[in-house]
Amino acid sequence: MDPIALQAAFRVAILILLAALVMLPFQPANSAEFVVTVLAAIVGLVFVGLVAVLARLSGSRPPNPRPVDTVSGMSSNVSNEEHGRGK
Repeated sequence: MDPIALQAAFRVAILILLAALVMLPFQPANSAEFVVTVLAAIVGLVFVGLVAVLARLSGSRPPNPRPVDTVSGMSSNVSNEEHGRGK
């Protein structure tokens, strides 16, 4: 899946979750608003988990597993430091 789409979905999921969690303490405990806010928090949490699983499953591996900064098969002008200093 497209990483940009996953990032956008993750941001929306976090927004839903945080908005519900911020509003939750201000709702009366025995009201319909409290139930709706709890359900929104659950939906946000499930959405975050789903996006995280999708991102984990669709994660691509780097094309070259070897480190980028190594050079092989290249010789130097000076064989070692001691040899180059004495001149």
